[in-house]
Amino acid sequence: MNTPVITALASYVPRTVAVHRECGIEPTLGAPIQSGWHAWVASWKADYAPHPTEKAAAARSAAVNAPPDEFRCVPVERDTDLSGLAAKVAQTICAGRPVDAAPIDIAMFCHSSLNEHVSTTIAGRLRAVVGTPCFPFSVSQQQGASTFTALQLAGDLLIAEPEIHTILIVAAEKWCPPFSRWTDQGIVQGDAAGAILVERTRPTSCGLVVIDARASRLHRFATPAPLSSLDIRTDWVPALRSTIDAILLRHALQPNDLGTVVGAGIDRQLDEAICRHLSRRVIEFSDRRRAHLGAAEPIVQLANALESHDLSVCDRILTWGIGLGGFAGCALFESHGSPLLYLNPP
Repeated sequence: MNTPVITALASYVPRTVAVHRECGIEPTLGAPIQSGWHAWVASWKADYAPHPTEKAAAARSAAVNAPPDEFRCVPVERDTDLSGLAAKVAQTICAGRPVDAAPIDIAMFCHSSLNEHVSTTIAGRLRAVVGTPCFPFSVSQQQGASTFTALQLAGDLLIAEPEIHTILIVAAEKWCPPFSRWTDQGIVQGDAAGAILVERTRPTSCGLVVIDARASRLHRFATPAPLSSLDIRTDWVPALRSTIDAILLRHALQPNDLGTVVGAGIDRQLDEAICRHLSRRVIEFSDRRRAHLGAAEPIVQLANALESHDLSVCDRILTWGIGLGGFAGCALFESHGSPLLYLNPP
């Protein structure tokens, strides 16, 4: 059969660090720095140098006592780079596969880096992790919508290429100085990684069947201007509504046919607006973060939902996400047993 099924998920979210809005990066980078190459090296060292426990505790205390708009507790990875984050979740899934499992044919890497060299080298590292005859490539610049583009590509490849049986989708984000984690919309961007293993459906397959996945470009009719948090809702709500409605219509489904709804995690009011449209409630997590995880967000959200909620057989799951560059995406799954799940691998 050509229908894709997700048989394994892995997600990794590092510990949080208090980030002040003015500097926009980790507290250790707040000191004045030189310009040019020396400034970049100095900030890089500050980011990766050991941090005294007292200083970290003081930063967390300041974050608790400060006004909510000045500090955010953001997941920050200090022990590895973007490549290492991607490799961590990929290795976790590969290590959990049976010895006689079919080889992974394709590895897709989703990320938000502007540097093409980054995407090609990390895709190459994933090939080394997975091993031959894996073919790697990347899906760039779509942030929270990139996973849905990758799922759409995976479904198309399984139809067009009968020889392809297994596809690994990896998403990772790692923000480094001098780039600020704060956006104009007041959204803070954190570090994280996620991976999903997509296989061609077999009679014995156990996991989430991918009924459909779509991503589309957002067409803004207003004059381009700096986005605000309000624009997240006014611009993306209609785009998400139309994308979700199109998928439901394509499969002759109604909102009440959905069993589980997993939000985007980027803006609470955005999720609430979509849930009102569907007359459904989004899954709530007790450790709700105040940071967006970019390309890794949909996988992390889905993994958390699977870990915290028991799904019944044939339960339909709807999830969605957006990319601040102007993308919206969603996916519809059907539960046929629980996929293998790995949260925060060592």
